[in-house]
Amino acid sequence: MKKFDYRGLVIPLVLFVIWYIVTQQKWVDAALLPLPKSVWQVFVESWQSKELLENIAYSLARNTTGFIAGGIIGAGCGLLLGLNIWADRFFSPTLNAIKHVAVFAWIPLMIMWFGNGELSKIIFIALVVFYPVFFNTYDGVKNVPEKAKEVAKIFQLSKFSTFFKVILPSAAPSIFAGLNIALVFSWIATVGAEYFFVAAPGVVNPILDGQNLFKMEVVIYGMAIIAVVGLLFSKAAQFFESYNLRWRQGTHK
Repeated sequence: MKKFDYRGLVIPLVLFVIWYIVTQQKWVDAALLPLPKSVWQVFVESWQSKELLENIAYSLARNTTGFIAGGIIGAGCGLLLGLNIWADRFFSPTLNAIKHVAVFAWIPLMIMWFGNGELSKIIFIALVVFYPVFFNTYDGVKNVPEKAKEVAKIFQLSKFSTFFKVILPSAAPSIFAGLNIALVFSWIATVGAEYFFVAAPGVVNPILDGQNLFKMEVVIYGMAIIAVVGLLFSKAAQFFESYNLRWRQGTHK
């Protein structure tokens, strides 16, 4: 198991010390940069009222739903286009063109088509997840070694057996890499969806409330919660990636 690298805490600690000194010495207006204890008090109140857990639960529910939907559709389309030459010729040029459209440019259309509520948020997250999963799955299938396919023909494996015993295992590392990237992107998409679509319970709620009431301690508290949850998503992606690498090393022994 990889040991925790404490060097990563140096910059956050330095920034916290600077923040503490600046606010204690009142070098900056407290309305613009509140004291650390003010932000901590907001956290305590949110925890005690269970608002924090409720916001995280709602955000994770959106994130999970969008991730599963985008992951399944992305992997399915990647497999279809990677295996079927006709589907590849018809749809790949269009998908390669659409991927250059910034995902935030879809928001006005989503609002017009699906409304400004939960459905649009989930579709937005799924769209962000779709692209890395699709293209990694597609590349994984396309890059299956020809020797592996020839071995399948020599053993006269059926198409079904060839897919599950040759193609899917060979493409799995690339598929998992796409899912790892999508896992991190999905959290960014969740935050973006909660910010741009109609307000509802979620981790962005405190930031919107703090912005409207001009309470910077609430804004900073909301940013901290988003950062911590995002860090956990990043660590989860690293864990699954390292686990996948161990699996690959095991197969090559």
